[in-house]
Amino acid sequence: MLNAKNLIRAGQFAQAARQGAIIVVALALPRLGIGREVIGEWESLLYVGYILGFGWLTGLLQAYLVQVRTIRPAEAAAFSRIAIIGVGLFSAILLAVAAGLHRPLFSFLSMGDGPPGWWYFFLFLMTQWPGLFFEQVLTIRGKPLALVLFGGFSALGFTLSLLVPLYYGAGFADAMFVLATFAGVKGLVLGAWLVYDRWKSVGDDVASATFSLSLGTTGSSAETTSNASSSSNASTTVLPNYITTLLKTAWPLILYASVGALVTAFDPWFVNYWYAGDEGIFATFRYGARELPLLAAITNGAMVVVLPRLTEAPAAGLDLLKETSRRLFHWVFGGAILLMATSGWWWTVVFTDLFAESLPLFQAYLFVVVSRLLFPVPVLTALGYTRLLLFFGLLELIINVVLSILLVPTFGLIGIIWATVIAYLVDKICLMAYLKYRTGITPDRYTDWKWFLGYVAAMLAVYSVVA
Repeated sequence: MLNAKNLIRAGQFAQAARQGAIIVVALALPRLGIGREVIGEWESLLYVGYILGFGWLTGLLQAYLVQVRTIRPAEAAAFSRIAIIGVGLFSAILLAVAAGLHRPLFSFLSMGDGPPGWWYFFLFLMTQWPGLFFEQVLTIRGKPLALVLFGGFSALGFTLSLLVPLYYGAGFADAMFVLATFAGVKGLVLGAWLVYDRWKSVGDDVASATFSLSLGTTGSSAETTSNASSSSNASTTVLPNYITTLLKTAWPLILYASVGALVTAFDPWFVNYWYAGDEGIFATFRYGARELPLLAAITNGAMVVVLPRLTEAPAAGLDLLKETSRRLFHWVFGGAILLMATSGWWWTVVFTDLFAESLPLFQAYLFVVVSRLLFPVPVLTALGYTRLLLFFGLLELIINVVLSILLVPTFGLIGIIWATVIAYLVDKICLMAYLKYRTGITPDRYTDWKWFLGYVAAMLAVYSVVA
């Protein structure tokens, strides 16, 4: 249990450091004298990276976390190395295609010819995505210290690579070049670990065979040699089956996550479309449409441990999910209510008067936490009921699109915010009903409704005062 808690904390730290780095950059850019249009260009790059990477990477990560628990340790180690290498190769291919088609891509997103230095940002993504997968491998391996160190290194390098050049007067494209250089260093770190892990795996096989020989458990040198390589041969034989199973498990999750990414990506696209690509308005929307800081880090860090437990022992996993989600309610709802109640005092102090118009958007977008703290998807994933996730994702997207079109003429940017909040919530309610229909597992089996509904009522009361 202690190691599980340490892993949860380490996973939360790694994700919090990554999100915190983005927040620090967002806070620093206005104070460095960067104009709202240039900030809009940076937010556009983050937006493009999200569109290109979120869906397939999220689906693969969830499938990996489920499947790796069913594999023997030696095979799991080889499987993890192949997964990281595969993600790296796919990242390179995807980004190369996107770079080749950058003109129609940026045109479709109403971004003109694209922000300056976009090609350097693509180089950054080439090691960023395998790095995210590597963090999950460290979690599965039970390496909290290594996870903290790598997560801290990634976040610090990202922040300094961007802000130091800008602080000394360099242009935005120059900062992107430094970020790409850091990405190269990060790639070397990942490559060194892969070589070391492979070497260590071979060494462990040889040591195991030598120990067996010293006990007289083998009949000959030839047999000992055979035993020393048996793990490698077995892995070579069975790994293709594991990879095939991974892809079969991952594809519905990838489709669901991709559609979910489209829901999130639709809002900035619609803002660009409705306001004719105005980068200032785009930046205003992006600064307001921010989830509770570190929300994904807190929830995902906990689910990384809960999801394998649901796979191994569903009943115990449901108990763990309910207990974990209750703790999340106190922190996440409490943080959202506090930020909402005090936002009028600190918003312009933190984000400067440049983004004063983003405050009402932020206050409304905080209600995204309501849907984020409902967890039917981990249960459906662990139990293998993922085939219809795509349908629910499409339903969510349709609701968001229709509501956005209906609300934006009257309410402007905040209408787009409320359309998203409602679409997210409807999706989770439908998924909870589907889980009950397929398995008989009721929502109160993994959700403490007393605390949940109490916090929602408190959020509504605070919003009615500050809005």
